[in-house]
Amino acid sequence: MSLPGFRRDPIREELRRLNRESTRLGQTARRLVEESAQIPRRPAGAFPASAPISRREPVLKVEGRLARRKVLLAASVAAALAYILFRLVAGWTA
Repeated sequence: MSLPGFRRDPIREELRRLNRESTRLGQTARRLVEESAQIPRRPAGAFPASAPISRREPVLKVEGRLARRKVLLAASVAAALAYILFRLVAGWTA
């Protein structure tokens, strides 16, 4: 016998689970960005003190590969649509 106020709501539990995963992923992404933005330490006598320190922009490489594929796919689809539109406007004459 279950009490009416203590029924489990599957939608609410799923929302809680998704919220926890989202928070965890946000913390992981933040940590990755901070780690990739850190300047590598160099020995004191290796370079003169006046040498400029170059700082890289933080990049998440896992997203980079997938994003590159999406951009190439979108570019090829755009080129195909542009060709079809050109042929429609030109009247399909060869």
